[in-house]
Amino acid sequence: MPGSAPGQYTFETGEKAQLNLYSYNELALQHQVFDTLSDARNYMDVHPDEKHWLQIVGYGNTAFFTELKDNFHIHPLELEDILSSNARPKMEIHQGKVFDISRMLYYNEELQLIDEQFNLFYTDNWLISLQESSMDCFNPVKERIKIEGTLIRKSPAFYLYYAITDAIIDNYFPMMESIENRLETIEEELFDNPSRSHLNDIQILRRDLLTMRKTITAEKENLADLIRGMDAERQERFGLYMQDAYEHCVHILELIDSQKEIAFSLIDIYLSSQNNRMSEVMKVLTIISSIFIPLSFVAGLYGMNFVAQGPNGNKLPFNMPELYQPYGYLTVLGIMVFIVIVQLIFFRRKGWI
Repeated sequence: MPGSAPGQYTFETGEKAQLNLYSYNELALQHQVFDTLSDARNYMDVHPDEKHWLQIVGYGNTAFFTELKDNFHIHPLELEDILSSNARPKMEIHQGKVFDISRMLYYNEELQLIDEQFNLFYTDNWLISLQESSMDCFNPVKERIKIEGTLIRKSPAFYLYYAITDAIIDNYFPMMESIENRLETIEEELFDNPSRSHLNDIQILRRDLLTMRKTITAEKENLADLIRGMDAERQERFGLYMQDAYEHCVHILELIDSQKEIAFSLIDIYLSSQNNRMSEVMKVLTIISSIFIPLSFVAGLYGMNFVAQGPNGNKLPFNMPELYQPYGYLTVLGIMVFIVIVQLIFFRRKGWI
């Protein structure tokens, strides 16, 4: 709440947080589900030779976060950042513990971009991740943990931290592929039958790309800070892996920029197609108007209603032609049809129709 003291939080989600603990070393792996944070912490303390990943799904309530703060010595301001749910991606180091905030972006079934916050604490041999809902992008990491003898099982917990971060970054690639396919579909439809809905779709995709660019830029900055702050031992063992994740960020940014350019070009195509369509409409209307102008002249001329005879019944001189002819009406109609035919032939030869 605005104006409240820093580090203060009070909430109730109505759902109990799920506590999944993955404890492993090179030879063994255990996956356990705990009811309380105290039980999970006790197990981690009893097995200091193992690496631990405590995955928390759901935020529970105020009492749960207080228990989290007491058991893992987490600063109240860090918990406040977690609960804000709209914090910018960042990385902080406090008392030897890394606090990392990332944004998880993905499309739901209605192709709406979902932006959720992912929080991670890392220290020597354990990690704690907090998220509001379960995310499938971490399933490959869990599968690698299950396989005995893999690098993730042999390495310190820092490699698990890298693997989770890399999974978040790699999750952008299928989104970029989805956007590319949608833009290609829109481009094909624009040439066939452009409509206002296409422009709305393009604007939504541009907004999604802007959100992605903002988040992946922050992730790139976090990785750059982490790489610069790594000690010599970690730089030797994991420097190339972190650099690879950094290059993925750069690649994603390049894809985002290229898709933004395509989106801009599609807007130009839409506007051009609408202008061409309007030009075609105006051309047809102009041709129709051109055809009816001489017809209106003839009809107007013969509609002036001058009298044909004087008071004595004699024919008045210099009157309109055909007024005294028995087939004068049909003659004028024939002249009108002839004018229309001549105009259509002329427009055709000029290539206007």
